Amino acid sequence: MSGAIHPSAQVGAGTTLGEGCVIGPNVRVGTGCRLGNHVVIHADTVVGNDVRIDDHASLGKLPMKAANSATTKEQDLPPLTVGDLSIVGTGVVLYRGASIDGKVLMADLCTVRENVSIGRGTIVGRGVTIENFCSVGRYCKLESESYLCAYSTLEDRVFIAPGVVTSSA
Repeated sequence: MSGAIHPSAQVGAGTTLGEGCVIGPNVRVGTGCRLGNHVVIHADTVVGNDVRIDDHASLGKLPMKAANSATTKEQDLPPLTVGDLSIVGTGVVLYRGASIDGKVLMADLCTVRENVSIGRGTIVGRGVTIENFCSVGRYCKLESESYLCAYSTLEDRVFIAPGVVTSSA
């Protein structure tokens, strides 16, 4: 296996890593996890037990601030947390400051921004974008390519159809 694991990172027993994985400082990966090829886990991220992370996923990424950004601001963000038994698909980007509960499926190519919480058992479909300052309840289903605008709130057991864009105002 080729890759880089920072000396301060903790990787649990029975966890497997694909080729080219990078695990940053103070990362904690639980037991029995499966990381695909070229997974990057940024500093301080906490991954629960029995989590599957597919190829080319990026966890704990810091946000970039554009000069004219209305919602991204300079701030200290808590580490990304991913709960037990979750699945992170290929090419998924999860930002630092997000909190993902257990048994959540984040399908290929979805993006979850900072200051987002996702409740237990939720399905985040392929290519879904959840912008910053959103709260998604438990057991929701966000179908492929849906988009949650910043400051959106979904209660438990909400279904968002394909192509839906939420509005926070």
